[in-house]
Amino acid sequence: MKPMTPAEVLAMVPQARPMRFVDEILELDDEHILATYTWKQEDCDGHFPGYPVVPGVKLIEMAAQVGSVAWCIFHLAKTNTPDEIRQMVGFFTDIERGVFKKVVKPGDRVAAMARFGEDGYFRGNKLVSSVEIQFMGGPKDGEEIFSGRTAGMFVPKGSGGF
Repeated sequence: MKPMTPAEVLAMVPQARPMRFVDEILELDDEHILATYTWKQEDCDGHFPGYPVVPGVKLIEMAAQVGSVAWCIFHLAKTNTPDEIRQMVGFFTDIERGVFKKVVKPGDRVAAMARFGEDGYFRGNKLVSSVEIQFMGGPKDGEEIFSGRTAGMFVPKGSGGF
């Protein structure tokens, strides 16, 4: 089958606002994916009043959406049609070695890069990857915000999960 384009993969990512943290996929191939998101004020509402910062759980969700959902869709499309993929649901199943190094605020544009790394893989319907999130643009361009290892898998809808 023909490889999916970044736009085709993005269109299949099932998360929607307010829980979608991928604006654009810039690069996508067998070895890596690079996607961006610009954090909005509403992403930080209530965290913390008067000093809004992006909650760490939302940064982890971005890492999972890029490294476990979008990239898995790309790999699944090699052996499944888009309709077959739409009959599955992707679950974030694991995070290891997650480390936060910088605070992210509304208006910050960040890029998440996922790669297989030393212990990553795609097998069947499961993908394990190393993910790093960095600032993109501005005075903090390239500074690392988060790194960790994520895992996710796709299962048929209605199967009860994994």
